[in-house]
Amino acid sequence: NLNFARFSLTAGGTTYGTEGSAVDLRPDWTGDLPPRSAIRVHEARAVDLSPIDATNAADRRRLLAYLWPDQPHRHRLTTAAMQMVTAPPDRADGVDWLQTRLAEAAPAGSVHMVYSTIAWQYFPHEARARGTRMIEAAGNAATSDSPLAWFTMEADDKSPGAALTLRLWPGDLRLDFGRADFHGRWVDWRNGEVTSA
Repeated sequence: NLNFARFSLTAGGTTYGTEGSAVDLRPDWTGDLPPRSAIRVHEARAVDLSPIDATNAADRRRLLAYLWPDQPHRHRLTTAAMQMVTAPPDRADGVDWLQTRLAEAAPAGSVHMVYSTIAWQYFPHEARARGTRMIEAAGNAATSDSPLAWFTMEADDKSPGAALTLRLWPGDLRLDFGRADFHGRWVDWRNGEVTSA
């Protein structure tokens, strides 16, 4: 996930991201196509209680062992993604780590973005609540010169798949981008329908 800006995504005959990337995502796509826009990532960091280091051969084998053997496509994409990794995620409790990261200002004119993919549900209830309060507090302190974005691809009380949601500050706008398969096989996209805050 740290290298998403180096991936490509092809949907409806349109390619987004880095053309020719070894990680070329091609989900079954329904709905509108998002506008094309260049993404520049100043810094990307991640956290895990027990991170796998994709620069380590034993850890690479361990990660590949978690993939189902009847899904060679996921095996190929995961192998390609691991070759882009230059450092492992930080080892820490996610919410404690988030508190430290939220205190660090993003460069002027850029967006400080917090995102998670199929992870939030595994945090204990109190940790999720504390993390949400911290993100909302950072959002309430955000300015137009230093905005905050919180994107999630997470399970909710609906199905199928996971909800794709984005909250933006200042203003606490909530945008619904639809749903996606937990493993990225399909996307049902909406172009950011605003929902109540």
